[in-house]
Amino acid sequence: MSQIQNHWDEAAHIEAELLRYMMVLGLDWHDEAAMMQLAAECKRFSPEQAQAAYAAHDQTLISKAKLFALASTMMRTMEIGAHDNRDVHGGAAWKAFGKYLYS
Repeated sequence: MSQIQNHWDEAAHIEAELLRYMMVLGLDWHDEAAMMQLAAECKRFSPEQAQAAYAAHDQTLISKAKLFALASTMMRTMEIGAHDNRDVHGGAAWKAFGKYLYS
């Protein structure tokens, strides 16, 4: 399998996981206001908050922590693809969420 295929497969896998956590959290990626709010939370979410969520066994915050970690992984995957001169990106759900991460 080519390196390009690996990047694309990774992006698709990450997006599938993002969608699962969005469903767990009751979020609809078609809802722009929800995606804007989720991105704002992601920008402010700290490692200390993730640790506190796990310590408190707060499943909602744990799901958000996992979703936010996946967002970071997606951005890194796209960055690596760009560095390798490859057009790597997520699909519609990632774009609905990701566009607010960059604003």
